[in-house]
Amino acid sequence: MRETLQTHVDGMRSFVHQQLGKLPWIMGILFVVCSAAGYVVFALNPSLTNELMKAVTEIFAQSGVVSESGGISFFGILLNNWFAMLFSVLYGFLPFVFLPVLSIITNAVLVGAMAAYYTISGLPLTLFFAGILPHGIFEIPALLLAVSMGVALCRNIIRLITRSARAVPMVEFLTGLLQTMLLLIFPLILLAAAVESFITPALLQILA
Repeated sequence: MRETLQTHVDGMRSFVHQQLGKLPWIMGILFVVCSAAGYVVFALNPSLTNELMKAVTEIFAQSGVVSESGGISFFGILLNNWFAMLFSVLYGFLPFVFLPVLSIITNAVLVGAMAAYYTISGLPLTLFFAGILPHGIFEIPALLLAVSMGVALCRNIIRLITRSARAVPMVEFLTGLLQTMLLLIFPLILLAAAVESFITPALLQILA
């Protein structure tokens, strides 16, 4: 059992090192840039920001993340984040378009828009960061990794189509991808869901 687990962990490490490389760092830089751009754009357009926040609130309420009691559902958040990560990877099956990058852009712009909403509403940004950072330190790295895997998947499919010598057989690639999803990304979003459900609400109540 222990040897089998170690084999999968080694496979995950090899996949991250060889197939992802610097991609998570590049996605991280893109996330920061798009968040900053989103903040500036929405801070300068209060009406647009208010409309976006209304739409986000409605989507949030219908996503199953809010429990019947009005609290945050741990399992709702976990499933929502898992499917978000999964689709960020699966978009990579479409060659040449690098569609997974859109997940980084949309999420980052939304973070910037939320920060702008706090500013427009006269709320301190410390309250915004208190609501984002505790679970974000787990969820954002998971997103960066998932999108990087989607980009790497798209890149590998392109290499297979163009018969590049750098292409990796799909069975080998997907094995490493699955190992990383289960051994790295899932634990990260599990921690993120726990923090967002149980710690973040308590922290916001203290600061409110």
